[in-house]
Amino acid sequence: MYKFNSSVTIFINRVTEKVKKKGKNMDNKIYAVGLGPGDYEMMSLKAKRILEESHIIFLNGGRVFNSLEEVTYLLDKINCGSKVKYYEFTGESSNRLEKLKAFVDDMVDCFKKGMKVSYVTMGDMTIYSSFPDIYSMLAEYGISLEAVTGIPSFLAPASLTGVSIVDFKDRAALIPNPEKAEDIEKLFPDFQTVIIMKIADNGKVLKEYIEKYKPKYAYAVFNAYNKNQKIYNLLESMPLDSEEYFMCVVMVKK
Repeated sequence: MYKFNSSVTIFINRVTEKVKKKGKNMDNKIYAVGLGPGDYEMMSLKAKRILEESHIIFLNGGRVFNSLEEVTYLLDKINCGSKVKYYEFTGESSNRLEKLKAFVDDMVDCFKKGMKVSYVTMGDMTIYSSFPDIYSMLAEYGISLEAVTGIPSFLAPASLTGVSIVDFKDRAALIPNPEKAEDIEKLFPDFQTVIIMKIADNGKVLKEYIEKYKPKYAYAVFNAYNKNQKIYNLLESMPLDSEEYFMCVVMVKK
């Protein structure tokens, strides 16, 4: 399901006319811009410049992640919120690539009109995102995709608790939602720290792991660096059945 704002359509038409008069953008690339983990002050200077120069900014998101509200809140801080064209992602995986193709085709259409085009994502688009798929799809049109990387959200538990991810020669593993508690435990002792992202089971496996294996540290940060931020020492308390787990980053140390 895609949501199209009539004001955005009017904006696109107006920009198209301006671009026709001034001549086409010569970059021959579309920009993938990471907005950082939630605080607009953590957006890079390059990201800010690219977005300010862009004629249109595409967003593919949903209610929990990359929501229109949270992204436009950040972009309004740099006066770019009015440029957003939003595609709502329902979370259904069966036609994921088909939806991405429609998303890319729309970007390409604007690009061919001479616009400077960007698409944005919270955090860093090179970590568990659709970036590789979009990169490949754009390559079929002969258009390059430049990643303007953002501050990754997986740094949040360490930076907000003062417990470092790794020290000296330690190693850390970065994993998506585990299917069972043993998936976490088997990474130790090869790795001294495990960072867990994209938790889709509302913390059930994580709770099982902590109760069974009792790590030294286990911290979770929900909605890092924004007004809804919550930090939990999971050895003391653990929220369950929360959709916000998908926007949560967990750091476990043995």
